[in-house]
Amino acid sequence: MHITNLGGHSGCKILLCETEDNTVFVRKISSNKEYNVRLKAQAEKQSRYISNIVKVPKILTSGFTDCGLYYFDMEYISGITLAEYMKSIEIGKVRNLVQAIVKDVIRVQNDADEMVEKVFTDKIESLEEILRLHKNPIIDKALNMLKNHSWAKFKMTSCHGDLTLENIIVKDNELYLIDFLDSFYDSWILDIGTLMQDVQALWSYRSEDEININTLIRLVVFRDFLVDTVREISSDYCLEVYYALLLKLIRIYPYTMDEKTYSFLNEKVELTMQFIKREER
Repeated sequence: MHITNLGGHSGCKILLCETEDNTVFVRKISSNKEYNVRLKAQAEKQSRYISNIVKVPKILTSGFTDCGLYYFDMEYISGITLAEYMKSIEIGKVRNLVQAIVKDVIRVQNDADEMVEKVFTDKIESLEEILRLHKNPIIDKALNMLKNHSWAKFKMTSCHGDLTLENIIVKDNELYLIDFLDSFYDSWILDIGTLMQDVQALWSYRSEDEININTLIRLVVFRDFLVDTVREISSDYCLEVYYALLLKLIRIYPYTMDEKTYSFLNEKVELTMQFIKREER
């Protein structure tokens, strides 16, 4: 069997495997035994995801390596990421693209979640403890804003967990979700907030020295259609999406090792807070 290492997130190993009979699949292997439970939860989330609009790679098999590491094999989708596709998509097609994603992601529920405030409070407090040593006034302002926000509108729903443009694959005009992530809380608002991390804060393009103006225009159009669609459900949800974006950005700081990315985060967090303040007025 021919194996190519595709890298991976969270320390997990992602391998492209080709058997002697030319069958190709992707194998994802846990980074360590402690991560086994999380990777299994991610596999189960992927296998449960049902939609007539956006597809997911089929999970073929799962098990444990000789070293006791959990793994699962899935269908290989040979396409390009939505982040890359945004560089060439026709402007007129962006609206239909956004509608397809939003119809799949937004799953509004009316039942209140009595635990939601505690879950978010605990998460923010843990971030505050981790980020205290940064002594960054931008982080401090963001954390205070997050602590003073009510999270009651974040109803628990099915959720991808890391819905970046890099985790959406385009193949033959079909959309596929990859790299599902177990999260501290599952809500469609957090998924939309993660999309905003790319189309508002340009996270997936942070390594590029300069983003082509045409790509920027497409991303702005994507963002505007996304926000308008959320507003149509309820004007209140637009603000919640920006709070989700702020939380998503703050959660990146502990993993940021280089000065360029750190400065990028500072800029985007500041801009997100400015938008929230304007919206709350």
